[in-house]
Amino acid sequence: MVAECQASRSPRDLEFELFDRFPPTVNDPDTTTRVASAFTEHFGDRSGVMPMRTASEDFSDIPTALGVPYTYWGFVGIDPDAYRKAEQAGRISEDIPVNHSATFAPVVQPTLDTGTEALVVAALAWL
Repeated sequence: MVAECQASRSPRDLEFELFDRFPPTVNDPDTTTRVASAFTEHFGDRSGVMPMRTASEDFSDIPTALGVPYTYWGFVGIDPDAYRKAEQAGRISEDIPVNHSATFAPVVQPTLDTGTEALVVAALAWL
């Protein structure tokens, strides 16, 4: 961006004003292994590794402030038919809304049951 300002002969230096920041979410390896193992045992081949994302997330603020280990996990709530259709058309990013989007609306079932199961399975990994 500095080069763009210089190339366009901007009369002023580049300025950045940060309004909000989110720390990186870095899962604790031992916690992640424990919960992932419980998920694999319970969900079988429906369990997998969530890929790294560049989205901001404030989840890690609370456990970091409390000094406790954490792991961030998620589950899919998109209608499988809608996803396959978008995938076949090469339009996943255009047709499948993500969290925090005004059009994000997971299907109620099995999303609600899967989320409840995941919470219970994760808790039982520690109890």
